[in-house]
Amino acid sequence: MSTFCFYPIKPADYTEALNLFWTELMPHEQTTRLSKSYNGTKIANLDLIMRQLLQLNVSYMAKTNSGEIAGVIFCAIDKIDTFPDKLPCKSFYLRTGWPERFINVLLLLDQAIDHKQFMKNKKVKQKFDLFAVVVKKKYQRQGLATQLILKAIQEAKNMNFNMITMISTSKFTQQICIKLGFNIENTIFYKDWYCDHIKVCNDDEIDPIHQSMIVYFKCVCIHCIHCK
Repeated sequence: MSTFCFYPIKPADYTEALNLFWTELMPHEQTTRLSKSYNGTKIANLDLIMRQLLQLNVSYMAKTNSGEIAGVIFCAIDKIDTFPDKLPCKSFYLRTGWPERFINVLLLLDQAIDHKQFMKNKKVKQKFDLFAVVVKKKYQRQGLATQLILKAIQEAKNMNFNMITMISTSKFTQQICIKLGFNIENTIFYKDWYCDHIKVCNDDEIDPIHQSMIVYFKCVCIHCIHCK
């Protein structure tokens, strides 16, 4: 069993952290696998988003005693005024340079949660989003993903955020969210995933363990019943 120390991701570690995202997470992430939208080549728009997240200085890494990055959690700060009143459509994503197959993933994410409407409903003007968590294969099954999520939750509290969200496409992360007291906002089963009225994947392509995308939220304000 390894021991880990947790730190904010600094510029010197950006390259290694991003490499973890592209090599350890993306080839196995369920929606990109089912939509056949990732072939090993970085998606330029997504890579830019990941770099922008790192520059917010609210993403965290776990390092071993030898200084190796064992896992990373990429986090975002969502502000209600930065989201459009109307969700983007396919033509918008095409115009802004997203690969067509990956647009299916973006539209599914938009279907799962309208971030602006969610914040209106929850009466918050900003929230802390756990965008992606990735652990190197050799450090998996040691509770590191749970520790990274706990680290992000604690930092969100320290920054006085009241609301935390996470979209999970993996059964393993979904089990962690439930264990840590997150609430379910929405669930979409991959067997019901359509784009332009066309089924995105065949049922026999769906992993029997990972069958759905689930949107979670956790209120961490001291006065909320969910925090007690």
